[in-house]
Amino acid sequence: MLRKEKQAVAEDLKKRIEGATSIFLADFTGINVKDITELRRDFKQSNVGYLVAKNTLIKRAVADGLLVGLNDYLRGPTALVLSPDEGIAAAKIISVFAKEHDSALNVKVAVMADKIVDSSKVKDLANLPGREVLISLLMGSLNSPLVGLVSVLNGTVSRVVRVLDRIRQVKQSPENN
Repeated sequence: MLRKEKQAVAEDLKKRIEGATSIFLADFTGINVKDITELRRDFKQSNVGYLVAKNTLIKRAVADGLLVGLNDYLRGPTALVLSPDEGIAAAKIISVFAKEHDSALNVKVAVMADKIVDSSKVKDLANLPGREVLISLLMGSLNSPLVGLVSVLNGTVSRVVRVLDRIRQVKQSPENN
């Protein structure tokens, strides 16, 4: 590649990286073309980008930004996974792919919310339930004290009604007349 071509590729890479909210660096050693194609398809369905670039070009792309700390992880074959959202979908795809293919895709490091996250945290994120499930759990937690309060209040009211009914029965019984 000529110097101008390298600069153009680095600029394009820089724009892609800046457009991503979450970035994963992964080692793809040992993955065949068929499996990579399957992985790319899964990423594309989730609106996640996947590309392979030379480490020197990645270093150039992140040279003047917050991601300079990634330089330590740019050794060996490196794939970039660029997610426009919080990155949980990408982490789940990577985790499922790694399980199905005997850990062929290993996350080196990730950047989420402008913080560098190691691979163990990425695995933890991948094991979290989906957003909808978390929201429903939260809503259930918020709702349970209210249900308890309603049950207590309902129990108190029903006890008062039973006492009043018993008093009515006693007053209407022939023994009291």
